[in-house]
Amino acid sequence: MATIRPLARLALLALAFLVAACVPVTVNITFPQEKLEGAAGRIEDMVRSPENKPPAEPKKGPQSRLGGRLLAALAPPEAAAQGRSVDVVPEIRVQTPELMRAIRSRQSRNPQLDQWKARGCVGETNQGLLEARLGQGCGGEVAALIGAENADRSFIYDTLMQQNNIPAGDAPRVRAAFAKANRDRARPGEWVQEPNGQWVKR
Repeated sequence: MATIRPLARLALLALAFLVAACVPVTVNITFPQEKLEGAAGRIEDMVRSPENKPPAEPKKGPQSRLGGRLLAALAPPEAAAQGRSVDVVPEIRVQTPELMRAIRSRQSRNPQLDQWKARGCVGETNQGLLEARLGQGCGGEVAALIGAENADRSFIYDTLMQQNNIPAGDAPRVRAAFAKANRDRARPGEWVQEPNGQWVKR
């Protein structure tokens, strides 16, 4: 006879309770800006310091995800009573195979970009992308390097949103989170664009 895991049993009981009580509960999945900024920071740290990878994300099976959502919806009865609506803030996964391929591609390019940034040839925009600047001794290869880097960054932003079910309308917030992560990690003398559009040297 098969045994039922405690979490699965709890999820089944919760589901039975919902059906029996006929209590409609709306689950609002939200992505606060600090969560987006945390995910962006973890990715940018991996790009800059591949040896300091964050700990592996815990794997969750479909059963535990379902149980977690049901429990999150049922946990705060006072929220359900006030409007039968519960906010859930999921963890943002940053180490999927697709994201890691793009991160490794960026890691291989990062030392060259650091050199061009130090010369003032490349700056970080407020959209999370790179842009050519008028520095000293900027060669023609800078444009190709920027193009490849921006392609990887755009892929990361789009894939992060798709794989974490982040609404398409949150794309500007995702890009702003990555722009902030890059501004915060800029070295002295590097160009960064502030949120208001102004370019400054660190």
